[in-house]
Amino acid sequence: MRALRVELRIRLVRVGHHLGARLPLQRRVVLATAHAPRIGGNLVAIRDEIARRHPGVRITVVADSPGGGIGGKLRAATAAVVAGYLLARARLFIVDDYFFPVYVVQPRRGTRTVQVWHASGAFKKMGHSLTGKTFGADAALRSRVRIHANYDICLISSRAVLPHYAEAFDQPPERFISHIGIPRTDRFFDADAVERASAEVRTRYRLPSDRRVILYAPTFRGDRITDARHSDDLNLHALRRDLSEDHIVLVRLHPFVRARPRIGPELAGFVHDVSDHPDINALMLVSDLLVTDYSSAIFEFSLLGRPMAFFAPDLDAYERERGFYFDYRSGVPGPVFTETDALARWIREGPVDLERIRRFRDASFEIADGQASRRFVDEVVIPALRSGT
Repeated sequence: MRALRVELRIRLVRVGHHLGARLPLQRRVVLATAHAPRIGGNLVAIRDEIARRHPGVRITVVADSPGGGIGGKLRAATAAVVAGYLLARARLFIVDDYFFPVYVVQPRRGTRTVQVWHASGAFKKMGHSLTGKTFGADAALRSRVRIHANYDICLISSRAVLPHYAEAFDQPPERFISHIGIPRTDRFFDADAVERASAEVRTRYRLPSDRRVILYAPTFRGDRITDARHSDDLNLHALRRDLSEDHIVLVRLHPFVRARPRIGPELAGFVHDVSDHPDINALMLVSDLLVTDYSSAIFEFSLLGRPMAFFAPDLDAYERERGFYFDYRSGVPGPVFTETDALARWIREGPVDLERIRRFRDASFEIADGQASRRFVDEVVIPALRSGT
């Protein structure tokens, strides 16, 4: 059954591509993401920069989370045809994640496909690096689809991570560029944008100004994105007992997790569910401390130079399920905990090694200066739109 669904999806994408290829190329930029109802991160930063400086450029957004049932299947089928059609019509197609339609067509001459991966650095294994792991593409998909194929350019945050991305995408090193930077980090260097985003978050969730803010942002668990779940290992009641006098906790689950965290009335005022916020970087701006397990948010949080702690009681199981590109215990930029009480003591008493965070930041970003979106538009978008003219 799985193999049949893969084959049907391939055919739907190719139908759309065949139809689009019969028509002239358009001076159009497509911004596409999978498994989400809206674009975010790099795609939003690129969209806004194009709109600001080149308002005549046509931009099309592809973002869908079809859901289950007959309605979801019909939406997914339609989305496959539309994506194939746009791949054949647009001069520039930009994705920020695994995007199935890109991998099952023969790229049309005069088009370019760019991968601006949604995570900086290289932390959790992905793509072809997941061979032998329980997470990732299964045998039915791999037998029919060369995942992460057909990228012309892949954006990375540092040359240091190039070997990992080259392995994950099975692409030659010359297709990766790091000198541009990561567009979504530009906001961190814009004082006005920082002030606006921080005020929006504080107003939206009615956050007090006299409390230290802990952002708890765990990644998801599960072998499939459609089965994503979150861990309940962190004892929020114990944190409240030890820290509520002068701290609050923002809980931001991974967007793939559909269930909301269980926060009882006894935690009101101390724990705030912010999982509905579309931009984790905005949440970082109001946070004094990040607590996570295996989230790639650690790379961008390092740009703020603020403390991080890692709560990973299921590390061995996660290593088997997903794995990492570096030794977890020695490579993350903060202490690792398996018990809530020990984490709470560290939050209260430290010590904090800010130099360790600075070293991690410097190794993770080749350039971070607030100008990545401008460079991307100048060096990738405009040349792609001019090709063939």
